[in-house]
Amino acid sequence: MCLLHQMHDASHFFIGYNRVWWNVIGRFTMEYIAGASIMSWLHQHVLGHHIYTNIMGADPDMPFFKEGDLRFLVKQQRWKSMYKYQYIYMPILYGLLSLKFRIQDFTWTFGAEKNGHIHVNPLSTFEWAHFLLTKCFFVFYRVLVPLFIFGFSPSTVLLNFIVIELITGYWLAFNFQVSHVSTSAIFPCDAKYESKLSQEWAVIQVLTSVDYGHNSFIQTFLSGALNYQTVHHLFPGISQYHYPAIAPIVKDVCKKYKLPFNELPTFYEAISAHINYLKEKGNQTETK
Repeated sequence: MCLLHQMHDASHFFIGYNRVWWNVIGRFTMEYIAGASIMSWLHQHVLGHHIYTNIMGADPDMPFFKEGDLRFLVKQQRWKSMYKYQYIYMPILYGLLSLKFRIQDFTWTFGAEKNGHIHVNPLSTFEWAHFLLTKCFFVFYRVLVPLFIFGFSPSTVLLNFIVIELITGYWLAFNFQVSHVSTSAIFPCDAKYESKLSQEWAVIQVLTSVDYGHNSFIQTFLSGALNYQTVHHLFPGISQYHYPAIAPIVKDVCKKYKLPFNELPTFYEAISAHINYLKEKGNQTETK
């Protein structure tokens, strides 16, 4: 939960009042507890996804290349027959998200100095040293401490590691995916929506985001208020704890300007809309 609350808040700079708070809380929760790079997250999520939402070639959360991705989400990609089953195999693979992110720390952010299509400025010696230190600390407290200090067997430690990884990966992946990859959202780079790219940034954020479960305190807490995705994308610098109060105002403005506000009743409907999108796109061919 620290990733959906403290880390996410710190990465958007609305925890505390200065850079010290953002660095201490963001780095501690993301790097020391989760073992992933905050630098990688900032480039992928804050500088990429939030600015270029659902736009292939710009949003790092979209497929990077026209072919080779496990997902078929937009028309710019080359369709393959395997995609007919993406609604089955992708939800299964979501459990590997946290592991995938840690690997991309090495291969993308620190190795290739980019995250998707977002370039990273050359990293300092301090960032490299801190990066390696946090990776070592993660292995130390997740593997070595249980093994050599508490005396758990290797099989117990391995099983515990796998279970935690899968739970973390599934929960984060589904929370992220249902908010944008959905039959209720649009993809501006698809032909019928290309004109949307000429509209202002705020309009695109509303059209590409999906809300759900506004009346559920549990869903709001467990998702880190990501069920108020539209508000989050319009006002990423405002604390998630204000989203329930802001949402009705945003809805009224959308209604005034005849702009659809994408909202589903529950997390279950949000997951269903996500799976249905994967299924619909997977059954398309290059000619459609």
